[in-house]
Amino acid sequence: MSGRVCGRIWVGFTSALIAFIAYSSQIFIIWPWYGNVFSIELLALLVPFNFLVGMLWWNYYLTMMTPPGNVPKDWKPDTNSGEGYEVKRLTGAARYCRTCDRYKPPRTHHCKECKQCVLRMDHHCPWVNNCVGHYNYGYFIRFLFYVDVSCAYHLIMVTRRVLEASRATVYTRDPTTKDVLFIVFNYSACVPVLLIVGVFSIYHFYCVCINATTIEGWEKDKVATLIRRGKIREIKFPYNLGTPTNIRTVLGDNPLFWCWPQRMRGSGLRFPVAEGTGKWIEFHRHGHQDSQSGNDGDDERWSNVRAGHYDAPPYAGGAPVGNGHSHGHGRLGDDSLDMRGRKGRSDEESGSMV
Repeated sequence: MSGRVCGRIWVGFTSALIAFIAYSSQIFIIWPWYGNVFSIELLALLVPFNFLVGMLWWNYYLTMMTPPGNVPKDWKPDTNSGEGYEVKRLTGAARYCRTCDRYKPPRTHHCKECKQCVLRMDHHCPWVNNCVGHYNYGYFIRFLFYVDVSCAYHLIMVTRRVLEASRATVYTRDPTTKDVLFIVFNYSACVPVLLIVGVFSIYHFYCVCINATTIEGWEKDKVATLIRRGKIREIKFPYNLGTPTNIRTVLGDNPLFWCWPQRMRGSGLRFPVAEGTGKWIEFHRHGHQDSQSGNDGDDERWSNVRAGHYDAPPYAGGAPVGNGHSHGHGRLGDDSLDMRGRKGRSDEESGSMV
């Protein structure tokens, strides 16, 4: 079965699950509970719920249908730019994907499912049959948020019905067998979704706060292990600009509209680098391909982030000097760290990457 067919099956299953939880609860539990009659109280209960469900659908659609962003054919890294860029460790050449036959901007990875390099790739999501990358990342985060809030609201509604049934009086209608079955079905569907997506959401909300992708999060965990083992010094993650700035980068400048769908800012081709993270950040890498990002088409397992606004030439003797940041395609090993500050002095006091 092809990946495209599997993706459509996943989307169909996800859509059916959302529709079942959202609408069966209203039609077969809440509506009969209120005597199949419209009332102000019923509208006050269901209008907010349907607004949340509508926002969920909207952001789900935008996550699916918005291209995550690919690399323009004629794009080349500007070594004279004040923005960051990445190079290979051994040759000092800019990262290049031979599969796509084009240069790779910072934070870009090749997705074997989408068969293209994706800008600021986070992960390939089967539930939306699309890569989550630069242009649809904000929609994806809002989709997770509305899943969490909608499921919580749903469980509160259904639980209220259960509690009223347990306190049944002559003035309340006892639940029918069909009511009970749909209550059980709704709990069985909604509770696992809230638990699983809730944990997933917490991780992604944390990533938003530190401005890291899922792939970069894995790398940070590997780096933390090396730090604990004493193989490298502590370093700062270069793209963490502070929590307020990181959140605004994804959700927009105005907090009042953070929950409203907005187009991601920037081109996804370059990203500002935090002060004090050094001139180069690199790690020696060995090994197997990353299951998420697939084959990048790179010959070498060394990668480097250069903060172009620091005072040093991009290359030193044909290869970068210093150490620090892996880029998502294998495990870390045989690492050493030599991180330099803005004025060319050793950055011994730099903070932790995690």
